Amino acid sequence: MLARKGNHMKTPILFVFLGLPYLLQAQYLSQGNVVSVTGDAEIKVIPNQVLLSLGVETRDRNLASAKARNDTAVRSVLNAIGKFQIDPTDIQTDVIRVDIRYNGSVETVVDHYVVEKSIAITLKDVSKFEPLLSAVLEAGANHIYDVEFMTTELRKYRDQARALAAKAAIEKANDLADAAGLKVVGKPTSLSTYSYGGGAWYGRHNSSGFNAAQNSYQGNGRGAAEGTIALGKISVTASVSMNFRME
Repeated sequence: MLARKGNHMKTPILFVFLGLPYLLQAQYLSQGNVVSVTGDAEIKVIPNQVLLSLGVETRDRNLASAKARNDTAVRSVLNAIGKFQIDPTDIQTDVIRVDIRYNGSVETVVDHYVVEKSIAITLKDVSKFEPLLSAVLEAGANHIYDVEFMTTELRKYRDQARALAAKAAIEKANDLADAAGLKVVGKPTSLSTYSYGGGAWYGRHNSSGFNAAQNSYQGNGRGAAEGTIALGKISVTASVSMNFRME
């Protein structure tokens, strides 16, 4: 009885150790030689739309006076914008913001009030951007929060960039296979893609020269010099990753 029990215990142990190398070999053979590659592509596009966000800030020891002055300046800025025949639906005025600034030596005593209102403009004729910027600064805008150059055909350019990136990935896989003395077999076994870009953003500046980001436009209330802003091109970029089997 004891001998049979011992033989019974050894059988599964022997099976496990004999079967493990076989399983590992089968897994290795099923995978074969696989190469992972990534292709990248970038397309330069001329922007056809500009998003401009600006603000009007006024300060006064009296809250009513600060608000009245702000309302007057905002009306002046909106009148200046109206001369460029921009669709009213492309102009958005945000709610007013009020801050209280206290005396530095006596924190409970109000020194003055700050009233600020922001305006967002979608400009669909980029040729008007520089004259519009000059006009709003001369009309009383003293904050340029951000400027974003964009394209309304982003989907089309992303598709083009993705196609170029896929072609680059395939060429890279073939080059690697040739270098290793192998060849790519069949179609990709897996694929992933990522697209980005399509806008150029410029950060916040104000009339005092505070800079929160590089490449921002500084408003000084006097307007921009003629011909000093180059729209340039924006980048639309795509990456495609693929796995190929080689032999």
